[in-house]
Amino acid sequence: MLDDLAKINGKTTLVTGATGGLGEEIVKLFTSSGQNVIALGRSEEKLNKIKNNSVVPVSLDLNDEEAVKKFAKEVEAFDNLILCHGIIGARPMRMLSKKFIRDVIESNLISTLDFVSNLLRANKINKPGRIVFISSISAYIGANNTVAYAASKAGCDAAFNGLARDLLKKDITVNSIAPAAIDTPLWEGNIGNAVNNIHDYPLGLGSPEDVANAVAFICLQGSKFITGETVIMDGGATWIL
Repeated sequence: MLDDLAKINGKTTLVTGATGGLGEEIVKLFTSSGQNVIALGRSEEKLNKIKNNSVVPVSLDLNDEEAVKKFAKEVEAFDNLILCHGIIGARPMRMLSKKFIRDVIESNLISTLDFVSNLLRANKINKPGRIVFISSISAYIGANNTVAYAASKAGCDAAFNGLARDLLKKDITVNSIAPAAIDTPLWEGNIGNAVNNIHDYPLGLGSPEDVANAVAFICLQGSKFITGETVIMDGGATWIL
């Protein structure tokens, strides 16, 4: 009984942003757990590096509406959808332009909703199904210079909270995970300079493995009663506020 509950739902998982620090770790964990993974990214070179017998790499720009429609029609149905793509673009409010704001909102919010909409319209998520969105703690507590990024993530969280209700009778759960400081290459670039003092996180930097483990937990067969939730992974930051 416990062995069955601890298995990841279904047999196939689609992961967007599969070549990023978090996405690649999720792909690795899910394939090691016996899943077949459809790995989406924009860099064919990076995708080829993670290709193996359990990973089907697909080069796709989620901002390309026609390419997304074509992909949604052609992809084989799958069981779990992990949305791990997006851009950071850390800038102070006084330096934001309409173009910059549009680019962040387009990449993180609009393209995400359009992608999921196309997949649902084409009935490509099997039942029982899992949708997990990688959000950010920036959507919930302030972080320096992340105004547009936080807005895009908060918008997705609100949208997926509503989607969870829409999919209640379709046996597809929808949840978000909101990490804070995670030790990825992005941390050493934009995020490391944008977030508040690292001492605000009692448990220090999280690891990509921490996030991947949380995603896997949401996708377990035994987690079928969890939907419409956001899991805060912030190393205790909100607890000490």
